[in-house]
Amino acid sequence: MRKFRLKHMDLIPILIVAFLLFKLVFSTNMSIAATLDAIYSCVSYFIYGWVIAYFLNPLVSNIEKRVVKEGTCEKRRKTVRSLIIAAVFLLAIGVITVFFVSIIPKIVAAVTDFAENFPKYLANFQNWINSTFAFINPDVTEKLNVVLSQIAENVTNWATAKLDVEKVGGALGTAVTGSARFVINFVFGIVVSIYFLHGKESILNQLKRLTHAIFSEEKAENVIECGRKINKIFYDFILSKLVQAFVIFILGLLVLAPLGIKFAPVISLVLAVSNMIPYIGPWIGSVPCVALLLLYDPIQALILLAFILGMQIVDNVLIGPKITSDRVGISPLLVIAGVAVGGTFGGVIGMFVGVPVVAVIKLVFYDSFVERRLKEKNLDL
Repeated sequence: MRKFRLKHMDLIPILIVAFLLFKLVFSTNMSIAATLDAIYSCVSYFIYGWVIAYFLNPLVSNIEKRVVKEGTCEKRRKTVRSLIIAAVFLLAIGVITVFFVSIIPKIVAAVTDFAENFPKYLANFQNWINSTFAFINPDVTEKLNVVLSQIAENVTNWATAKLDVEKVGGALGTAVTGSARFVINFVFGIVVSIYFLHGKESILNQLKRLTHAIFSEEKAENVIECGRKINKIFYDFILSKLVQAFVIFILGLLVLAPLGIKFAPVISLVLAVSNMIPYIGPWIGSVPCVALLLLYDPIQALILLAFILGMQIVDNVLIGPKITSDRVGISPLLVIAGVAVGGTFGGVIGMFVGVPVVAVIKLVFYDSFVERRLKEKNLDL
């Protein structure tokens, strides 16, 4: 007996969701932006969980390969994986705790010190200019003093206009609210990431089934293979930049702190974070650091400048471009293009994400188009 089936019944869930979204947007006072923000609030836990699981999965997988032997029963394998996940999270939390306990207080103290003693540092810098350039050309000294006095006046006026009690209170309230929201999302994200890590094979299998259900067999395999390549591009690029940033941060602490460089932890952190933006990022971070130290002690600023130049020669000329270009599969010229375009549309984060996005565009569109056209023309180039 033939079963009765309504035509296009699979579209009913989609229509229901579309109807609910329509009612939500047009039947309430919520704007489209507020609606999108509400939707993001609902799925943010899963986004946080996916990001956490994405970065911890390689460590979990490598440990599991070394600990779990072939032929181990599924129940024991799941138990071991749970223990490995718990150990990895404890390790990650320990590293983050050590960083916050040992580094963050020094950074806060350095920022507070600079804010409180800015006039003193500026006066010291003016005295250094007077003693250094007075015997060379008094006119140069006078002009520099005028410029510095104008800078000090502008900074004072800005602080008086912007940092009033009401605005500071509002900013602090916003910061506290944002921090609380981030902590909640992060905590729930950890819980979600545990489920992602524990059941990753099942999740990937469901995505594979969905892909095959939507596309033809050949097309589905191409989509899955393309997804693997995109994942490799993003993961390898982010991993390489994180490794570079970590190395630069440690080098900064090991070299600058023993030399007695003022604000060494802050400078090391700024140089490390800015270095994650290819090519122009290190200079974006270097200029304010040298300018900051110039006010405190020009000799230390020269030492810092020498350190930055030496570090960038090794990192940007020999290590950085080679690692980044090879890992994402694009030339240094496209790396620069990704930084420029990403920075135009997405600011600092866009500069960082722009490089793998350009690599993905090249992979998905340009490479496939060129290969197809060359194959149609029977050309092997």
